[in-house]
Formats: sequence, structure tokens, C-alpha cells
Amino acid sequence: PTVNAGPDRKVLEGGNLTIQATASGSNLSYLWTPSQYLNSPTQLQPKCVEPKFDILYTLAVTGIGGCTVTDDMFVDVLKIPRIPNTFSPNGDGINDLWTIQYLDEYTANHLQVFTRAGQLVFESRGLYKAWDGTYKGKTLPMDTYYYIIEPGSGRDPVTGYVTIVK
Repeated sequence: PTVNAGPDRKVLEGGNLTIQATASGSNLSYLWTPSQYLNSPTQLQPKCVEPKFDILYTLAVTGIGGCTVTDDMFVDVLKIPRIPNTFSPNGDGINDLWTIQYLDEYTANHLQVFTRAGQLVFESRGLYKAWDGTYKGKTLPMDTYYYIIEPGSGRDPVTGYVTIVK
């Protein structure tokens, strides 16, 4: 037999995808390992349902006479960004940066931070960069700032606020 487990895929945390595997030969049987998150580990193209973590799957295809071939495919789970609502850029080494966990997994993300009056004070596009609480090299005052995060990859934009505390 021949086998192609399909291309590596990305899926949003809580989402689903159908694995696009192909195989050829006679009287084939299929076994995906591990079977975690799969609706049927013995189908050629199972559905991966709500995976929680990145996972490497191996498809074993067995044909006539017991010959078995394998191929791998990787599912990259894009976790929901965890956005803190405060940070303290005071140079003490604790919470000095506004770091959004998992945003770096979204390669096309766009982040903007504004003052109450609507002035843009921070922007990050593409490769995620944590904010240090400055604007044009100057420390911003303790206040509440508003953000728009567009993660990309099919995830909806997120808006909210972050407070700088000193």
C-alpha cells in the first residue's frame, strides 16, 4: 500500500478539522495513533474534534499480506490568547511587560493600544511583540488604555482594556 497522512494543519482551540489523508492498495485497513480527539481512528479521513494541545498523528495503513506503511501529520492548535488586564512597567522585573500568552502563535496578528482619547500609543503587526508601557520611548502614566487585537487565522477580533499600575 501507499499512504499520505495529509498536510500539517492549524485549528483554532475548540474547533474541528477533517484530516485529508490518502491511501492506495487493496483491502486496506487504517489505524491512527494516538486516537485522542479523533472521531474514528480506523477511518482514512477522521475528524479531529476540539483538540486541546498540539498533536502529531501517525497513520498506519495495512494491505494484503500484512504489509504496513506509515506517515505522519501534525495538528497545531491555536490557543485562545490570554490577555492580562494590568501590568506594572516600573523596572522591578515583575510584570514589566504586557505579555499576551499565545498571541505569538498567530503569525498575522495585529495589536493596537490607544489612550482614552483615542491616540494610538502602541502597535504590533505580524510577529508579536510585548508592550513595555512606553510611547515613542517615553514612559506612559498610570492609566487605563484600550486595545484591539486581531489575531487572524479565523479567530474573531478582541477588544478590551489594560491598566498600567506603578
